[in-house]
Amino acid sequence: MENEVESSGGHGARFFDGKKRDMGWAAKVSRRKPSLGGLTVLDVGTADAELATYLVAMDKEQLTILSGDGGGESFVFSWASGYANGRDIRIQGILEVPRA
Repeated sequence: MENEVESSGGHGARFFDGKKRDMGWAAKVSRRKPSLGGLTVLDVGTADAELATYLVAMDKEQLTILSGDGGGESFVFSWASGYANGRDIRIQGILEVPRA
């Protein structure tokens, strides 16, 4: 069962690189079932060409994904890599451990 951040109504999610630069917006971000290797895996659907280019070129980079409406799930990756997966982009990586 997938856990969607947001997929409609113009809310979506914003993406920020390791330097906190706004890299763009995606209409759909869905979390896949946990993988055997312990990586967090997301599927991203976006019409933002600049964001898509950035995501497929990522190789073990810091990434923050913030839900557009505050009600969805946000993700902070200590490192993530991306690649094209059909019409979507698949991101996989290691989430940061929350500090106490």
